[in-house]
Amino acid sequence: MTMIFEIPFSALVASLRRVAVHRGQSIVRGALVAIIAPLMLVGCYLPDDFTIDLNVEQNGDYRFSYRGLLVQPTITEALLNEEIDADEEKVRVDKVLADLKRDSGVKQLTYQGKGIFNIVYERRSNIMRDKSFVFVRRNSRILEMFFRAESNTVEIRGGFVPDQYEERLTALGYQMSGKIELRTTAGIRSHNAAEFVKTAGQNRLRWEIKSITDPVPNVIIG
Repeated sequence: MTMIFEIPFSALVASLRRVAVHRGQSIVRGALVAIIAPLMLVGCYLPDDFTIDLNVEQNGDYRFSYRGLLVQPTITEALLNEEIDADEEKVRVDKVLADLKRDSGVKQLTYQGKGIFNIVYERRSNIMRDKSFVFVRRNSRILEMFFRAESNTVEIRGGFVPDQYEERLTALGYQMSGKIELRTTAGIRSHNAAEFVKTAGQNRLRWEIKSITDPVPNVIIG
């Protein structure tokens, strides 16, 4: 399984438009069937060009922030297929804005066009009390965190794209890009971070996502 961090829809849109210029609209529609349809299976929102920062204290207090892009693929698909006009785009965009703003963690949210939203999200809480935290939605998981009372541990992991789509996306030239940093005063039981250092009483773990095949962040602390 591979993390869905940063499938670059901005690159997807640009690529399809280049295809349209050189080969005609019918090729674009075929490309949409090949590309958008499988991506639709992974959820309602896809991340792009992001930074995630997560701090977890030993007592369970945590601070999470996401700064970057979220893509609503049904809007992107409809625009590329020329199925909606500007009025309908606005209706759909307003629905997305209203949906995301229901979460008090959304601090800034703007629409950039082509189904792409720029978002600043911040949340503070206690994972031992809450038991779980998922960003953005359960059907669109970019990062999730669970407290396991039986082992007194917290598991942190990324969202996924099914294995069968990895080769297809890689062949199409789509990469992921993003940075994740986790800082915690709790002990580290297991991790797969590319960089792990202990400093000033904290464990610091970092991942830099450069490819769809990069390892999925997976950490157990406690």
